Formats: sequence, C-alpha cells, structure tokens
Amino acid sequence: MNMFSRSIAKSCQVAIQRTFTSSVVRRSIVKIQDQEDFNKLVINSKEPVVVDFFATWCGPCKMLQPRIESIIGEQNGAVSLVKVDIDENAEIAMEYGVSVVPELIAMRGGKVLSKIVGLQDEDKLRQFVAKLIDQTTVQKETN
Repeated sequence: MNMFSRSIAKSCQVAIQRTFTSSVVRRSIVKIQDQEDFNKLVINSKEPVVVDFFATWCGPCKMLQPRIESIIGEQNGAVSLVKVDIDENAEIAMEYGVSVVPELIAMRGGKVLSKIVGLQDEDKLRQFVAKLIDQTTVQKETN
C-alpha cells in the first residue's frame, strides 16, 4: 500500500470512528413519549440519568438545552439525558413536584439523588453531572 492509499484509509477510519462515536453519544439523549417510556428509561435504569423537565414555550429551557446536551455528550455514555415535556407528560412532572421549568433531576435506579432548578451556567451543570457520576461510582463500589 502506497503513502497516498494509507492516508485515505486513515481518513476513512477516522471518519467512521467519529460517526460511530457521535451516534453513541446521541443515543444517550432521549425524549420521553409516555409513562411507559419513562419507566423503562428512568425508573428501571441501573445507570445514572439526568431528567430534563422542560416546555417548548420556555425561553430558559431553550437556552439550557444545548448546554446540558453538550455536557452529557462529553460523558461518553456514562450518564443519559431524558427529556420530559411537561405539557405532554404533566402526570410525570406532577409526580416529581416539578412546578417551574427548566428543572433537572439526577436519578439512578428510580431514586432521586439531586435536583437543580432554573437556567444554569455550564460550570454548575458540569458539577451537577459529575456529582451524579461520582455517586453512582461509589454505589457500584459498595455493592
């Protein structure tokens, strides 16, 4: 294989790797459709989940969305983001006492570990997600 062929092969390999990586990250962000979805992806999840309660009409929710999605994407699958539209799933929002959006709830195994309400800067969001991952790591080590 000549130098040109190796260069093309390496470029293709990198492109495939990036495509695969971005699709894996993308799968960790899901919008809930109904209670059954919520039960399957949040309540029954053994892995940590950040639940983003939002509304399509909410300006701060729209500003928070790219921040939290980016931070979750940085975690390479260590934590998932589940988005719950409070207008489409009012029962779920009421069950968790959500009265103001945006609200993020950190959960694992159906248990609420922490909450954060309102628009947050990236540093605070990173700390919130890191704390969830740390709590999950400690729980796994003690079991």
